[in-house]
Parts: sequence; structure tokens; C-alpha cells
Amino acid sequence: MSLNISTNPSEDESTIRSLLPANLFSVFDERDASKRSTAVQKTYTEDLVWYESDNIIHGRAALNARASELHTQSPGFNFHADDIMSVSQNVGVLRWYYGPEDKPDMIRGTDVIIVEGGKIKALWTTIDNAPEK
Repeated sequence: MSLNISTNPSEDESTIRSLLPANLFSVFDERDASKRSTAVQKTYTEDLVWYESDNIIHGRAALNARASELHTQSPGFNFHADDIMSVSQNVGVLRWYYGPEDKPDMIRGTDVIIVEGGKIKALWTTIDNAPEK
């Protein structure tokens, strides 16, 4: 896969700013499989690559399966976005936190996206702090 980080952006900033919360809430925080599947189709390119700290996911179907797996592993957890989004060229950054109602910031992280053709082509997720396994 080749990625293009543009110095002459063809992606509208508002598109990138709408994709950041769509990625977080419409996909990763959505427990309804049908709604999540529809959001995955709208949000990502078919050849998406998602880089987790210990895993690389290829394609929409695999990303959707991994999102479902996260719900199974973490029942009662929800995502929350920090209020600051950063956008430069065709790159977007959003910090978030994830946890149960009584400790909503149990896990903190950052998503970095590259957008091509109005959809997310690549996603990097970093985890700032994670509970011991």
C-alpha cells in the first residue's frame, strides 16, 4: 500500500474533521453490528490499513471484526473524545479515552488518520496508558 501525505491537500478539512469522530463513535463505539457495518463502508477505503500497537489490520471487514472483538473484551466501556482535533494536509489527529462509566479514562490514546478520496485510508492507534493484562 502506498500512502500520500499531501503538501497540497485535496481533502477538505471539514471532511477530515467529520471522519475523526465517525471513526471513534460510529464505528468503534457502536455496538449495533448493522449500524457499525454501514458506518465502516462510509468511513474507510476498501484497502484500509489500521496499525494498532501490536497488530496490523487490513481491510474494512477485518477492522469491523476487530471493533466487534473490542466490545466483547470490554463490556460496558465507551469511547470519549478530547475536544481538540488537529488537521494538516490530509492527516487528522484525535485524542480519546475509553473505559467503564465509573472510570471513563481507564485507557487513553490517540488516532491518526490519512484521508484519500473522502475516506480513511490509514489509521494509527497509539495507547498512552493501558491496564496490566
